[in-house]
Formats: sequence, C-alpha cells, structure tokens
Amino acid sequence: MGRPFLHRTIGSVEATNAIGALKSKLALALGSSASLSEYVTSNYLVLHVQIDENIHLLSIKQHRQLSFDFEAHWGAGT
Repeated sequence: MGRPFLHRTIGSVEATNAIGALKSKLALALGSSASLSEYVTSNYLVLHVQIDENIHLLSIKQHRQLSFDFEAHWGAGT
C-alpha cells in the first residue's frame, strides 16, 4: 500500500545524508524484510512500515499541517 518512502527523488546533500542514515538505522533495527512506505490521500499522508506480515502506522499527517514539532518550527517561548 503506497509508494516506497526511501525511493523518492532527493534534491539536496542534506537529504541524501539523512536518507542514508535512516536506511542504516532501519536495517539495524528492523532487518532487511522491513519496508517504509507512504500513502497519500486527498487530505492525509500516512507513513507506515511493513515487517513481514504486519503493518505498523508511524504517522498520519494532514497536508495542511506544517510540522509535528511546532515549538522547534516557531521557536521556543514564542
């Protein structure tokens, strides 16, 4: 369900490095059978990982939501 998250086109060195680190961490933590995918609907983006026969939801985010970490986005104390 959805498209492979780690196969998307990368446009920056920072993103390339972050994806490389994420791939390494996923391989260590979950093994080679795990696949990280995203499913996009008209209003939501769902991030999930499939490990063998099981699917684990990691996040469900509305498209209009800027970030899950609002304090870091707008600065602490503002």
